[in-house]
Amino acid sequence: MELDSLYEERKTPAGFLVKVRLGKMTYVVFTSKGPEVPKGARNQSIVVPVPRIAFLGEDFDLSHFRLGDLSFVNVKQGKLVIPYQHSSSGNEVRTIFLNSGSDCDILPVIIYHYDRIDSLLRARDQGVEMHHLVLDEEFPRQELVALKIRFPSLNMLIIKRKVAQKIGTADERQSPGKEELEKSLRADSNIVDFNKVRATDLLEKGNLNMHSKNPVFLARVHLRKMELEKVKQLLLEFTLKSEEVAFIRTFLDVMIRNDDEKEELKGWAPKLKNLDEGFRLAGLILETREEEFEAELDKGFSKDIASMVYALLEKEQDRAETKEQEIVLWEWKLRAKRLFRKIA
Repeated sequence: MELDSLYEERKTPAGFLVKVRLGKMTYVVFTSKGPEVPKGARNQSIVVPVPRIAFLGEDFDLSHFRLGDLSFVNVKQGKLVIPYQHSSSGNEVRTIFLNSGSDCDILPVIIYHYDRIDSLLRARDQGVEMHHLVLDEEFPRQELVALKIRFPSLNMLIIKRKVAQKIGTADERQSPGKEELEKSLRADSNIVDFNKVRATDLLEKGNLNMHSKNPVFLARVHLRKMELEKVKQLLLEFTLKSEEVAFIRTFLDVMIRNDDEKEELKGWAPKLKNLDEGFRLAGLILETREEEFEAELDKGFSKDIASMVYALLEKEQDRAETKEQEIVLWEWKLRAKRLFRKIA
């Protein structure tokens, strides 16, 4: 069968159907009313090229993506959520948001990563298409201008080095040197240097929390050992950001899809899907997406999901900063508790 006649389909939690034509790497989003016309689409076309995003620089960590292959990412308020890590910000999960023009909650992308500019140029010469290029602010300006001249249609995104901002005072105009940055990294107990500390090294140690305070990194380690209860517990042990939840769901998605058809993963699929559903609902709670979460409450959860949701709501209620937020969480918790008792 020719590649041009092959499609990959993805049904999203919000009820959309995304259909990707693999030969041309384009996609169409189908709603309950028919194909979606993305905002700003030329000639009202329903067909959209799969966004191709390239990261340039050896300090980026994109190991959670299958580089050069089709991946799916979350969409928040019409923007693609692209999580990444960068050595300058230690273990922090950072995010790039790119306009999609779609109301869909999950969309396809292709991610590339090149350590050096010559690798990127070689890929371009070989016909690799790119729509967005991500670099950090220390990328040489002369080379940046040269790239822009050579590829005028390429959308370039420059990220800030958070560590440099953290070290420098408001009166300092000179960027800190490499030794200062390394010293700061060593002094900050919350930062794990992923170039020096590998997940496989931590697997052999008992209490991972003694070695890392990064929930995303811990999730990756626990998933490798299939310790799913420990992954679930991260929701209660850490105050997760929505981006971190999205990052963890990316790991789960790769394992659930099991593109390499690993036998050991096939038996775990139901539990992995259950865990992913719990983290999806956690994302709705952490972002206080009232209509969407209440619709989920109306539909009901399984016993495991209800228990997981109740525990998170109880924790979030204790952390509520306003009376209104506390009341909303209390009502959700009460409904989740009733649901849990009904199932039990």
